Amino acid sequence: MKISVVVPTFERQAQLAACLDSLARQDAAACAEVVVVDDGSRDGTREWLDAQRNAAWPFPLRVVHERHRGPAAARNAGVLAASGDVVLFTGDDCVAAPGLLAAHLRAHASVHNGSVLGHTTWLPSLTVTPFMHYQENGGSQFAYARIADRGDAGWRFYYTTNVSSPRDLLLAMPFDERFPAARYEDLELGWRLARTGHRIAYVPEALAWHDHPIAFETFRARSFEYGAYAAMFHELHPESEELAVALGIRDAEQADRVLGAALAGAEDVVRALEPAVAQAPADAFAVRGARALLHDAYRLLVHHALVRGIRKALSLPEPAVV
Repeated sequence: MKISVVVPTFERQAQLAACLDSLARQDAAACAEVVVVDDGSRDGTREWLDAQRNAAWPFPLRVVHERHRGPAAARNAGVLAASGDVVLFTGDDCVAAPGLLAAHLRAHASVHNGSVLGHTTWLPSLTVTPFMHYQENGGSQFAYARIADRGDAGWRFYYTTNVSSPRDLLLAMPFDERFPAARYEDLELGWRLARTGHRIAYVPEALAWHDHPIAFETFRARSFEYGAYAAMFHELHPESEELAVALGIRDAEQADRVLGAALAGAEDVVRALEPAVAQAPADAFAVRGARALLHDAYRLLVHHALVRGIRKALSLPEPAVV
């Protein structure tokens, strides 16, 4: 079995170099090819990639240049250029841990016509802030703790930082290129795959590290954008009540009203506790309660930003003052 690693990239040359170096160190590199799709970079990435075509990589390196259309279109272009039986998607800001490719290949030997979800965590050299800790412990970015069945993680876990699928399947059911940014385009494909009975097996041994620190306020602002894309996601599948509930569409007005009432208090909690929790050891018993309270505040504020984005996209009226 041959695996093609598809890496969409946009103006992250240094991180892309680290990504490729980590793939070159894989034990299973001889069973792989790497397809890098440049999504219209203008920072020198294009020229750097062209120079890499003749470098001594332990795998065939294919480089595809596209105009800037977003990660969905870039991944589709990568699948078309790939030749492997299985396609592994990862990010240009991801570093493959030892054994990543071998773990995906082993899993596909027993997961027939399904997908394999690996585990992604922060790059060990990063300083993990309280918000980044939350993202791995209750947040939405790395929500692996919510997986109830490792044999079928569900459509919400089609995380393209570290997921592999049969190439034939991806040719028949590509990413929806109407998503112009990295906002729900992966989960929307996961949703469509799940409607066909497709399963996503969770294999934590297939480990990747994410070199992308994120601050709370940055993610909060991004969550407002996610709200607009959640509305778009639902508009593509308006017949599904399950999806409307899962995306927060159905209760957006009520959630806005309820969460909005607690907004100021949650912001106070973040301002008061974030610096203190950041300075405490990660396993300090004395700050466990403070960390739990801080996580609740993060969750409220991020979700409120999401529902505000949904309401704006759907042009819903402002919630009544009670």
